[in-house]
Amino acid sequence: MSGKRIARSSFRAAASACTVLALTLVSACAGSDAATTGEAEKAELPVKKAQGKPIVIGMINNDSNAAGNFANVGQATRAAVKYINNNLGGAGGRPIRLEYCASNGTSAASANCAAQLLQEKPATVIGGLDLGSDGSIPVLAKAGVPYLSPTPTSSADLTSPTSFSFVAGSAPSQGAAATYAAKELKTKKAAVLFNENPQARLTAEKFVRNVLKAHGVSHVTMAPFSANETDMAGPLSHALKGGTDTVFGIMPEAGCVNVLKAKQSLASTANYFFSGNCAAPSVLKAGGSAAEGTYFPVSVQPANADTPDTKAFRSAMARYAPSVDLGVYPESAFGTAVTLSRVLAKIDKPDDPSAVMSALRGLKNQPTFVGPKVTCDGKQVKSLPSVCSDKVRIVKSENGELKDDAGRWYPE
Repeated sequence: MSGKRIARSSFRAAASACTVLALTLVSACAGSDAATTGEAEKAELPVKKAQGKPIVIGMINNDSNAAGNFANVGQATRAAVKYINNNLGGAGGRPIRLEYCASNGTSAASANCAAQLLQEKPATVIGGLDLGSDGSIPVLAKAGVPYLSPTPTSSADLTSPTSFSFVAGSAPSQGAAATYAAKELKTKKAAVLFNENPQARLTAEKFVRNVLKAHGVSHVTMAPFSANETDMAGPLSHALKGGTDTVFGIMPEAGCVNVLKAKQSLASTANYFFSGNCAAPSVLKAGGSAAEGTYFPVSVQPANADTPDTKAFRSAMARYAPSVDLGVYPESAFGTAVTLSRVLAKIDKPDDPSAVMSALRGLKNQPTFVGPKVTCDGKQVKSLPSVCSDKVRIVKSENGELKDDAGRWYPE
C-alpha cells in the first residue's frame, strides 16, 4: 500500500532507513554531524556468525513524513542485527531476520504495517519511531505478539500490557531530571518551557512541576509556547522572571537550539535541563557555546563513555552504519535489539510470540546493553506499566561533548 513497504534485512542485507522519536519530542534526527570512530574500533569486533533458521523480528518506523526525517534509528537497528548475526553468533546461535515496514505517522498506516508484518510470523515487533502506535499495538496485541519500544512516548507505547520498553522514555526521564535538579543542584526556583499541547503539558506538570514540588521546590513557573514559535527570547524571558535558577525544556531538537540561542542573547546563567533527544551532536554543535553546561537525562550510557557496551556500539556503528549520528535514540534502538537477542537466546521456543511475551514479563533485574537493569513487572513507573525502568544517566555538555555528571544510574 502507498506509504508503506516491507523490506527483509539480515546481516547480508544493505542498510536502509528508519528511526525513532514521538509525540512532543518529534524532530529530525541529524546524520551529517555524526560522531566518528576510527578504523581501530572497527577492528575490535569479534567474528562469530550465526547459523540455522532465522528468528523473525518485525519493525515499524516512520522513515520520513511531515514531522521530519527519521532515518537513523532504523539504520542503527539494522546495524544491531548485523552485529548480532556477524559478531555475537546470533540469538542462541540463530540469526535474526528483520522484517521492516515504513509507516507514514498515522494510526491507520501503522495498523496496516502491523497486519503486513503478522504475515511474516514475527516473534516480536520493535516500534522504531512508530508515531501511529495506537493503531499498530492493538493489532499486534490481538495476535499475541509483543511490542518493544526503544523510545516510549505515546500512550499506547507506555500503557499497553503487551508493550515493553527497556528504557525510561521521555516522561520518567524528566522526572529523574527534576529530582536531580532539586536534590543535587539545590534548585530554589524553576521554570518549565514546553510546547503547548496536551502531551507536553502532562509531562511538564506531572513529571517536572509535581516532582520538583515533592522535593521542596515550591516556586515553579509554567511557560508554554506555540509550536510555531522560533524566537524563544520572549518565552525564556518570562520563564526567567523572579530569579529562576533552573530551566527545563520539553521540546523537539530545533526548539532546544532556539532556546539555547535565546539563552545566549539574554546572557542567562541559570541551569538548563533539556529532554534526552536534544543531547544529539547536531544540537550541541548548533547551540555552540550556549550549550556549554546544559544537562540532559538520557536513558542509555553516553555513546562516548568508556564501557564495554559503548565501545562495542561505536565499533559496530562504525562498521555497519558509519554515517549515523551517535545520538541517544539510535543508541537506544541498537541496545534494544541486542538486549532482545539475549532474551531470545534463553527461550526454548524463540519463534513463539507467547513464549517471548512470557520471557519479557518475567524479566527481573535483567542487565541490558548500554542501558540500566530492567524489571518488566509493570510496576516500575506508576501509571506507565510498559516501562521496565525509571533510571537515566544525567549528562552535562562540556567542551562540545557529554560528560556523565551523576556517574551512576539516577535516581538511585
